[in-house]
Amino acid sequence: MCALRGGMRLSGQFEQGLSSLRSLSDALASTSRIPARQVTPSASSPFHTSSTCHVIAQRTPRQRKAAKLKKQRNRDTQELKRRLFEASKPDPILGHQLNAKGESLWKECELAGLLLDRDVVWGVKEDRRGNLVSISEKEDPPESVKAAREEERLQAEREGGPVRLNFGLTLSDRKTLFGHLPTIVAEDNVLNAHALQLSRGDSGALKAAEEDLERMEEAEKVKSDTLSRILDLRNASARGIQVENIRRIIDHFGNRGPRLPKDTGSVEVQAAVLTYRIRSILFHLNDGHRKDHSNRRSMSNLVQQRAKLLKYLFKKDQNRFEAILPRVGLEARAVLGEVIVPGMPKVRRA
Repeated sequence: MCALRGGMRLSGQFEQGLSSLRSLSDALASTSRIPARQVTPSASSPFHTSSTCHVIAQRTPRQRKAAKLKKQRNRDTQELKRRLFEASKPDPILGHQLNAKGESLWKECELAGLLLDRDVVWGVKEDRRGNLVSISEKEDPPESVKAAREEERLQAEREGGPVRLNFGLTLSDRKTLFGHLPTIVAEDNVLNAHALQLSRGDSGALKAAEEDLERMEEAEKVKSDTLSRILDLRNASARGIQVENIRRIIDHFGNRGPRLPKDTGSVEVQAAVLTYRIRSILFHLNDGHRKDHSNRRSMSNLVQQRAKLLKYLFKKDQNRFEAILPRVGLEARAVLGEVIVPGMPKVRRA
């Protein structure tokens, strides 16, 4: 009797579950009859929709080939632009391209016309064996350099003394040392020696004074020649020529007017001085001192310092930034952005 009751209970639960399954299937069938929302392709969709894929699938083989060729042409154009951009990239140390255009940019700038080459100043150069070889000045220099050299030569002929003075002596010092001083010293010595006789009006004393004056002038001329050799820049060391070049840079780039002192702290003066020092160290490294790691590290620091100064000037005043670059022979790409200084070049062994 108990088993019969248990079977009836199980059959009732089975029928109840079957009815719930039937109602669920009816609900699903009713929802499947509702039309689905059509998805249209849009530019804001992050993925391709079925309609876009359907359009691509409907392309003819000719259209697919044309699209592939167009894509390849675009890639080739981008690669060509990248190569041209890299080829025209200026040298981070020199600040200009290593071609004829870059060399002309440096030769025609104001800084190149101011600087003195120590080999040209000395007139000799030491070869690899230690022998002194005579050299001449550079052929066909820029017009600004020619004008400056001609002006120096004319001043030396007019006022006396060497063509280039050492120790920072100026044109007024040249006039004093070689123009006025010999005459004043000779006349003063003669007057001191014959003052008493001349005061008495002795005619013989006047003639003797004139003879002594000629002799004193000849002696002072010899002294002037000796002083000229001492003050000649050709007898200066490399450090002395560097001091003279820096003085010229300050006088030219720091000139604010006849009544104002030289501005030694302006960005223009500092950029010109740094460019000169960088080129001097690079010339030293290329002249048989490839393994001078200390100077190579100093050169790298100077390049980064110059880039930092010019970036500051670019943010402060772009007009001054654009004006100073051609004056010191630099390009904007050499100082803006990331500046990477290469290390010691490798030498291929034969």
